[in-house]
This record gives sequence, C-alpha cells and structure tokens, in this order.
Amino acid sequence: MVLAEHLPMPASLVVVTLADTVLVMFNGWRGQWELPGGMREPGESARQAAVRELAEETGIRTEDLVFAMIVEVDLKRPERREYTAVYRTDLSVAPPLTVNDEALDFRWWNPRSRLIPDLNPIDAEIARRAVATISVPNPATRNDAGSGSDDSVVRGI
Repeated sequence: MVLAEHLPMPASLVVVTLADTVLVMFNGWRGQWELPGGMREPGESARQAAVRELAEETGIRTEDLVFAMIVEVDLKRPERREYTAVYRTDLSVAPPLTVNDEALDFRWWNPRSRLIPDLNPIDAEIARRAVATISVPNPATRNDAGSGSDDSVVRGI
C-alpha cells in the first residue's frame, strides 16, 4: 500500500548525511535552520518533490534517495494534522552547495550534539530519528512514501 495515496501528505523532507553530520539550511523566509524540502506540486509524488526540492534549495542533484519514514505532526495555525514523507541520502564527499533566495546558508550539524540556535526542533528530531535508522536499500521503499510497513510512521514529533 502506498500511504501517500491515503494520507494528507503535502510535503517531503530530505535528510542529507555526511559522516556523522546532517545538512541543515538557514531558511531566510522563516528565519530558522531546517532540513531541505518543501511542498509537493500538483501531480508530483512525494519522492519527486523531495528530489526537486533538494536540487532547488541546495544544488544537490541526486535521485539516490531512500525512503526513511513518514512523520505525523499536529500543527497549530491553522490547527491540523499533516504527514510528511522523509527521505535520506548518504554522501561520501561534501558537495558544493548553492545559496539562493530561500537557503541563505548551510551547516553540517551532528544530530547527537546539542541543538544549534534557531534550529527547527521538529526538523532536529526528524534528523535524529533518520540517522538512528540503519538504511538498508529495499526496492519496495525506494519508489515513493509509504511503500513499506506502517512501522515507518513516526508519531508525536
């Protein structure tokens, strides 16, 4: 079952790892450090959105994304419950990163360390959980969000 077809999943995030660090970007629009990602466009799958958003926000162009989890988040303004598809890509070399109107700066953050000032705490918890999960390539989980088991839904973040 593809959960993305059954849940309101308007966004995708990407956890980009390099050794023991995770890439975070400073979003100038929101004034905070966060994971790359964003809203799906009409007709786009969660995975396609992750690939596109990663390229747009960081300059990293890769299709080598592994499905990591679905995050269930209760949001306030306006009050609603949303689900976000999270993908992971593991790099062996630091890529050139592209500053743009949305991503004003980049930082490699160790999720086993303290939060950096202005780091979105939800994104920090997502990163921590994604790196704690051992990524085992599975063809059933590479295509789109929720192709795996219900164990991939993270609640209460």
